[in-house]
Formats: sequence, structure tokens, C-alpha cells
Amino acid sequence: MPDTRDVTILVVDDNDALRYSLSRTLQGGGYKVIEAGNGAEALRLAEQCPDLITLDVRLPDLDGFEVCRRLKANPTTAHIPVLHISATFTDTEYRVRGLESADGYLAEPISREELLATVGSLLRLKQAEREARLHAAEAEKAKRELKLAHSELELRVQQRTQELSEKAEEVRALTIKLLRLQDEERRRLARELHDSTGQMLAAMKMVLDQMSAEVKGEKVSSLLAQTIGINNDMSRQLRTMSYLLHPPLLDEVGLPSALRWYAEGFTERSGITVDLQMSPEFGRLEQDMEIALFRIVQESLTNIHRHSGSPTASIRLTRTDDGIDVEISDEGKGIAPHRLHGDEVVPGVGIMGIKERMRQFGGNAEITSSDRGTVLMARIPLKNTCPDPADSLTPL
Repeated sequence: MPDTRDVTILVVDDNDALRYSLSRTLQGGGYKVIEAGNGAEALRLAEQCPDLITLDVRLPDLDGFEVCRRLKANPTTAHIPVLHISATFTDTEYRVRGLESADGYLAEPISREELLATVGSLLRLKQAEREARLHAAEAEKAKRELKLAHSELELRVQQRTQELSEKAEEVRALTIKLLRLQDEERRRLARELHDSTGQMLAAMKMVLDQMSAEVKGEKVSSLLAQTIGINNDMSRQLRTMSYLLHPPLLDEVGLPSALRWYAEGFTERSGITVDLQMSPEFGRLEQDMEIALFRIVQESLTNIHRHSGSPTASIRLTRTDDGIDVEISDEGKGIAPHRLHGDEVVPGVGIMGIKERMRQFGGNAEITSSDRGTVLMARIPLKNTCPDPADSLTPL
């Protein structure tokens, strides 16, 4: 409770003697006192916001009950504690009525100790209420500030999320563009190797064959035969390299034949047995989609050869009415632990390329891995495409 010297009490009583006695007692307790002799004057002085009001119930103009009611109804004075004091209205019914609006009720005669103790108690209650209001106001202010900060943070998160989403979309668009450029460059290099370098090697072979018919001497004939053999090997390797860059079968007859040729060549080069299964009468797809599916198989088999240690690989392509499903699996050692985050595979460049090729057509790709092998599951939905009705699998 604050120092009593800083506390002002309004004493309201029409009896001069009683008012004087109350004032002296309160002043003796260290309080400042102002006085009013009737209800109207009490209401006027209450506007100065004293710390407490002692209010006689019996007044000449307004009874103390009405004065108290008006004080509590006024927002300016509602918080001021009111102590009813009466020498005549001492029955229980008056005490009950008085306490319906006032904060305390004392009946004359009142001892000095009882008066000061009651006043002190009411002032402590007032101080506690004031502190509670301050705490509530501070809590409300903190709540508003927190709400504002939360709103600002949420707005910043939304903005940042939008920025990241836009950047991610830009990266996806750039990745798709790079993949297309890569496919176009592979096609160009394949054509260049076949049409230019391949033709030069073919011309060299013709010259060497003519020289072979003309040359004499065992040593020169032997050297010429070795040169023809080297030329033949270079032609075969060049043709294989050209086909791997962009298989002409992919453009000429479609994905099934290109995959069959690639799987057979992969087995010869790597020693890994490839089980390729596709829906019968798989049919043709749009060119970009066939290239994407071919590259997914090519990238997956390359990863199996480089990293898995698996002796076999399984490829299943299924065409249904609503989409193309791809499943590629091996029986190797699985993906290295440092490339795993829980059950999720941390994608490298190759896996990211596979996922982006699927997204390009509205599809998706998921990879699971364990010490029993790795499985890639991918799907491309088909829209406005004539479906192939057959969806059973037959080994190729």
C-alpha cells in the first residue's frame, strides 16, 4: 500500500461533530482528508478522485445508498472504495443493502482502531485491484503486440514462401529447359557423328579396301589389315556412341524397340541381366514423352551399373487408360546412408533430372532403398491420348 501521506480520503457526513471526529481520526492515521456535508457536494468532490470515501447513509438531500449508486455508475469514480458509516441504519437489512454497492459498512459507535483497520483493508484491496488492472492492461497490450508481431511474421512467411515458390518454379522451368537442350544437343551430336565422322570413316574404309587389293609385300599387307581392323572398331564404337546419344529407333519405330535395343546392349556392356517387361501393343507416345521415359531408364540403369553392385535389373512399363507406370528395381546394396534422410532419398543431379522429367508431364517419381536393393516408381498421367487397352505384361 502507498504511504498514507499520499492517500486522500473524502469524508461525507451532515453531522459536523461526527464529520470532525472521523476527519481527526483519519488525519491521525496519516491520511489527507477532504470533507462534504451532503450528497451533492460528495458527488462533486468525488470527481477529484480521492483514494477512498467514507459515506454517511443518512444525508439531507440524497441518502448514502443513492450517492454510492451514482458513484459506482460513473466510470470516473467507479473504482473508488466506498465505506458506509451510519449511527442510525444499523440493522442487518441496511448493512446488506449498503454492501450491495459499497465496499464496506460500519455502524456507530466505531473505535479508532476499527476505522483505521477497515480503511487500510479497503485501500489495500483498491491497490490490489489497481495492480490487477495494470497487469491486465499490460497483458492486453502484450497480447496485441504479440498478435501484431504474429501477423507480421505470418505475412513475412507468406511472402517468403511465395518468393521461394516462385524461385522453385523458375528452377523447375530452367531444369526442364536444360533437359530439353541436353536432348537436342545429344540428337545433334549423334547426327554429327553419324553423318560426318561416320561417313569419313566409311570413306577411309573404302580407300583402305582399295589399297588392300593393290598392295604387295607381307609387312605392308599386315599393317594395312591392322589399320582396316582399327577402322572397323572405330566405326562400331562411333555407331554405338551415336545410338546411345540418341537412338534412331526412338524416332523411327518408338519407345519399345529403342528400350529393347538399349537393354540388350547394356547387358552386353555391363554383364548385368536386364528383365524388360512392357504392356503389349504399348504404342507410340508424343516424342518428348518417349524421350523422357527412355532417359529415365537410361539414367537408372547407369546408376545400377555404377553404384548398386546388383547382378540384375528389372524394368516394367505399363500403359493403362489413364497413365504410364514405370518401375525400375535392382537387388544391390542400396543407396549409401549419407544419401538418406530418414526414409527419404536426398536426390542428386540424376535423380533430380528424373523427377523433373516426370513433373514436365504432370507426373511424379519416388525412390525407396534398403540393403535389399533400390526401387524407382514413376508415373505420367495421360490426358487426351488414345489409350492402349492392353495393360498386362509380357517379357521381351
